[in-house]
Amino acid sequence: MKKYEVIIIGAGHAGVEAANVLNNQKIKTALITFKKSDISYLFCNVSIGGSAKGIVVKELYALGGLMPFVADETQLQTKILNKSKGPAVQALRAQVDKINYPKLMQDKILNMEYLDLIEDEVIDLSFDQKGKINGVNTKRNQHVFSNYVIITTGTFLDSKIMQGTDIYRSGPNNLKTTSGVSEQFKKFNLELLRLKTGTPPRVYKDSIDFSKLRIEPGSKEPLYFSEQRLIKKSYQNIPAWILYTNHNTHQIIRDNLNKSYLYSEEMTGIGPRYCPSIEDKIKRFYQKDRHQVFLELESENLDTIYLSGLSSSLPKDVQDKFLKTLPGFENVKVAKHAYAIEYDSLNPIQLKQTFELKKIPNLFTAGQINGTSGYEEAAGQGLIAAINVANKIKKRDQFILDRNEAYIGVMVDDLTSKGIYDPYRLLSSRAEYRLLLRSDNAIRRIYKKAYKNDLIDQHTYNLWNKKIKLIDNLILKIKEAKISKNEKKVSKLLKNKKILIKENSFPLLNILKRPEISIFDLQEILESKYNEFNDLTIEEKKHLEVEIKFEGYIKKQELEVKKYLKYQNLKIKENFDYQKVSNLSNEAKEKLNNFKPSTIHQAKNISGISPSDIIILMNYLNKK
Repeated sequence: MKKYEVIIIGAGHAGVEAANVLNNQKIKTALITFKKSDISYLFCNVSIGGSAKGIVVKELYALGGLMPFVADETQLQTKILNKSKGPAVQALRAQVDKINYPKLMQDKILNMEYLDLIEDEVIDLSFDQKGKINGVNTKRNQHVFSNYVIITTGTFLDSKIMQGTDIYRSGPNNLKTTSGVSEQFKKFNLELLRLKTGTPPRVYKDSIDFSKLRIEPGSKEPLYFSEQRLIKKSYQNIPAWILYTNHNTHQIIRDNLNKSYLYSEEMTGIGPRYCPSIEDKIKRFYQKDRHQVFLELESENLDTIYLSGLSSSLPKDVQDKFLKTLPGFENVKVAKHAYAIEYDSLNPIQLKQTFELKKIPNLFTAGQINGTSGYEEAAGQGLIAAINVANKIKKRDQFILDRNEAYIGVMVDDLTSKGIYDPYRLLSSRAEYRLLLRSDNAIRRIYKKAYKNDLIDQHTYNLWNKKIKLIDNLILKIKEAKISKNEKKVSKLLKNKKILIKENSFPLLNILKRPEISIFDLQEILESKYNEFNDLTIEEKKHLEVEIKFEGYIKKQELEVKKYLKYQNLKIKENFDYQKVSNLSNEAKEKLNNFKPSTIHQAKNISGISPSDIIILMNYLNKK
């Protein structure tokens, strides 16, 4: 019998982050997976980050996570999404190498001092005579003993794959599936959900005529989830491409909808709302005559292209037909056809905020088993589950990130207080305090909490603490500084930007706060005045700029946080008429009238009530 302090089941994106935390905490851990080659495999898309998700990866960096470093070391292309919008919603997305990403993660996992990798299949969980968890039983007749278990099985629980009428039990990528844990959950009367997701076709690059496609380059400027000083690999900018479906594509799909598993009577899984299949897009958005498809190289070592936006469960022959209608795809050869997959997940409302099951002490779950979608959401959950296991073992306080501290905190609160109906995806609209949860200030927000819980070391803490103090001091200096339009550098800037100022001397802030002026327009001026400005990275300079330009909005949102914390227990009369609150959404009015919450906090936890609805209601009640 092998004994460990913690067992992790599954080595996907949640499992590896959990393993990293426990190893750094010097807790002896077993990581059980079918094969070591499965570690952090990218079963679906070949990107890390994106809208809201990219901010989660930045938060993982501030919390000592692995994903940011591995993504930076294996990136093929990066770009900032929502660049034309405000800083609250801007986020980094990296296209990564499908071969090198899991390979580098495997290297990190296999070299962890306090971790043993066990290649085996968990048949079921083991409990002692008192009903307490005491480990797992595996297919190779092993009993692996531990008082703490973290389940991170992703989409492998009692899963089946669907391609038209071809339906069979399997995990992603035709790997094994497992059902023993699902059966045990049912015996504990836990609510299981049947969810569904899908993946698009992969095609051979040399079978595409790229002259008919639009090229989509990445950022020329190096962009990182971590910090450039830590990355050995030289920055790359491999292009992606864009094409659009057309009438012929849609007609073939419409004619064959009856062959799609998604529209058969056998389908029980609920699919992702924000990532629909091509069948769903054509049926639900019938008025659209085209849909965008992104083409991304899967790896420098592969000749395959990932077709983002074309997930499907249609039969292979139908996929072959509609693919050939796409521009440049007249002679396309398919490397791997699209498929849909159904799997079991827990309704996460049955979890504590630590991701410990309320009904089964010392059993934690993280990742897609909790009903989420996406690598980034899974990684964040794995880290949260593991640090709370570590803290429980060491008899320390729970590690909870609040909604105003991190997108990870928003996700945890949403999952554990509201539960889910369909696969949960993090969106910037879910965060009521998103101006406080920007990509540029991720370290500032949570590094002290990370250090207190031993997620980052003393050297990293000192480095970040020193840099934040430097930025804060610079902000104070810039606020107090005056410049003269007679200065050569100032005169040149005013002329180039066609800015007219009457006064000879004026506050530097007056220029920096102008929307048409960026911190980089003032770079020469700031470098000549403040030597420490030269010590800042590009990202840190952008952070300084946002802190100055959006100071008023940031302070306003900080006041909203204080107000909510103060008034979350504000009483609501039982007969309160929500129709009187003019700016509330119709859905909120209906649900609030039905549920009749007695406090603001209870109202917040009603599924379908948005953060903005809560702020509107709170402000209305405060006026009464």
